[in-house]
Amino acid sequence: MTMHKDKDFRYKTLKNVLGEIEAVRMKRQREYTELSHPLLKRFTQQELNDEACPTYKNLLVGRSRRIPDRQTIIHIAEYLECTSHERNDLLLAAEYLPIHYELEGRSLELALDQTQQIMSNLPFPAMIVTHTLDIKGLNEPFRHLFDIPSDSFMNGKLNKVDFHFNSDFSIRPRSTFDAESFEQWESHAIFGIQAFKRYNMLSRYDHWYTKLIDKFQKYDDFNKYWNMQPKDSASEIEQPKIILARMETVDDLVPIRYKQIHLSVSSHMYPGIEVYLPIDDPARTVFEYWGCPAEYQNYAFNE
Repeated sequence: MTMHKDKDFRYKTLKNVLGEIEAVRMKRQREYTELSHPLLKRFTQQELNDEACPTYKNLLVGRSRRIPDRQTIIHIAEYLECTSHERNDLLLAAEYLPIHYELEGRSLELALDQTQQIMSNLPFPAMIVTHTLDIKGLNEPFRHLFDIPSDSFMNGKLNKVDFHFNSDFSIRPRSTFDAESFEQWESHAIFGIQAFKRYNMLSRYDHWYTKLIDKFQKYDDFNKYWNMQPKDSASEIEQPKIILARMETVDDLVPIRYKQIHLSVSSHMYPGIEVYLPIDDPARTVFEYWGCPAEYQNYAFNE
């Protein structure tokens, strides 16, 4: 009796999985009825069988009743260009744990509150960033370092891509004032774009992702660097950044070198805090003038 119930349960689960897959597959077919897919996908049952699940046709006709393993379900979701919610619906239908990379709702609000409290106690330039690269907060030393007017935060709508590419801010010209600084700025841009793409690989069909990319594409350089690969990812992480900075009482701009580290406040990478630390004597002098410690060795940063 127990074995019979177990077989019935697995069969019901398989029916649910196939129903979810077919619903998404037909939805994709309808979406491309009037236009061709960029990769010429047709989203047929045979194509899904060939591209993502070699047993799919057997499952449909009952020659196999083995529920696809979790990785196969993820492959199917990738082939079907599922959003995060659609992929998790497939996983749940197959009795697998869903994939949740990011905090949402009340959990996100609490994490942002905690992040804000931590940042308020940091004596170095810092900003709060989400997985969508939105900047949710920044402190006064950060404004000083990057010369950001207090009225330019735009009600929290500033994004790291705006921060890096928008020529209305002084950040870019101050970070690209000679050949060396331009090369480092360019390397940092490429590394950052590729890191964003890797981290959000399974979310690239989500509405927020496509909307964000559309917004970013207003910057010509963003399109230029979108498919470029960093020359050396390992060295990029350690590579110091250069910017022209000044103390408020001095008109001359001084090139300083700083490093950037990421602090996570939970088991998730985001929301997190980007912290900027001085690594040469001119930077230590400028940071000290802003009220920041000249040295950071006594602070427990996990890099």
